[in-house]
Amino acid sequence: IERFESRHRDYSSDDVVAEFRRTGQENTLFMFMESVIERLRELNHSGTAKNYRAALGSFKRFRNNEDIPVEAIDQITMEDYQVYLKSTGLTPNSISFYMRILRAVYNRAVVQTLTRDRKPFRTVFTGMEKTLKRAVSINDIKRIRGIDLSLKPNLEFARDLFLFLFFCRGMSFIDAAFLKEADIQNGILTYRRHKTGQMLHIKIIEPINELVNRYSSRDSPYLFPIITRPGKDERKQYETALRRMNNALKTISGMVKLPVSLTTYVCRHTWAT
Repeated sequence: IERFESRHRDYSSDDVVAEFRRTGQENTLFMFMESVIERLRELNHSGTAKNYRAALGSFKRFRNNEDIPVEAIDQITMEDYQVYLKSTGLTPNSISFYMRILRAVYNRAVVQTLTRDRKPFRTVFTGMEKTLKRAVSINDIKRIRGIDLSLKPNLEFARDLFLFLFFCRGMSFIDAAFLKEADIQNGILTYRRHKTGQMLHIKIIEPINELVNRYSSRDSPYLFPIITRPGKDERKQYETALRRMNNALKTISGMVKLPVSLTTYVCRHTWAT
């Protein structure tokens, strides 16, 4: 009733009953997970919200879009969901990805007393299998650096940014996208990781300096032309740029006949190796 009053519009007793019944559905998984996703967006955790949206979509397909009360989720439900995920060809780590998200949502519901903890995830896989590390050799890095891409500016930029990430100790792409000129002081690059909030410091060696000077512009607050429209849906610009870069790196991989396909992920593992 308070919500209706705040809208300053006429409403009937039927409207009140319908609203009461609708809010009663918030104890269902779909409705509750939607509220969790909205909360993540309010906190500006757009990447996590996107992952939660993917997990919700997967579970909806498993349920044929039929919602389920949170308190009805049990061990059998999750075992059936795991069988469904396997039937779609997902790897164990991908299955675990969805399971861990649903478990986090379920635990929130337990904390908010929407259900007692029935431990529905105790018999499904929520761990991480070790995968083959993807890395290239230092000789491969030299070949990537030496290839002439001057007539292909898109490939050249992707290659140069890959090298910058490598020289910066395997910096993640999102951290590079939001670097600013002010982050460099007295020959030291200082930035905070988006993923963990950890503060990191990197000495500006000459190869880094060359790349920064090549791509920085007075017309942009950012070091690299990744976010080209500052303040306008920057997350979407970053995601589009990441896709373009990985596609370009895939092309470069074929040009220099690398044993693995280059990605920004490969850059991190190469540095670590």
